[in-house]
Amino acid sequence: MSAPHPQAGLPDPEDVFDHLRREDGEHVGYIEMSADGRFIPYDRLWVRRGEAMELDEAEAVLDAIGLRLLAEDWLLEEDDPQTGEESWARVRIREIHRDRVIVARAMEDLSATGVAKSVDLVGAIELPLPTTRLRSAS
Repeated sequence: MSAPHPQAGLPDPEDVFDHLRREDGEHVGYIEMSADGRFIPYDRLWVRRGEAMELDEAEAVLDAIGLRLLAEDWLLEEDDPQTGEESWARVRIREIHRDRVIVARAMEDLSATGVAKSVDLVGAIELPLPTTRLRSAS
């Protein structure tokens, strides 16, 4: 399932709280309280994951997404310095913070099984959140 595109800005911080998954306490997203008393779920990349709904529904949406964002391949939009054209580089998420995400370029898989995923451990690209420069590779 590909992620929707993020919104231009973040909701008012006074209207948002972290959602921690009940089973293990993992931080899996944010929930915004809407003016009509309903709740809007956002994943860890601040991508809105639905319209205003009941709290238990918003929690279920985020619980279903979980931390799989960290296990997926992503495409990072870059400008080619020589041509000025946009290109997409395969990356993996290394860290997610409330206000930024750090990605690393995915390295070619040299294993015979194609199971292992590796990233450039030296280079890192930091992006402010929300960002329109990342999209799911799936």
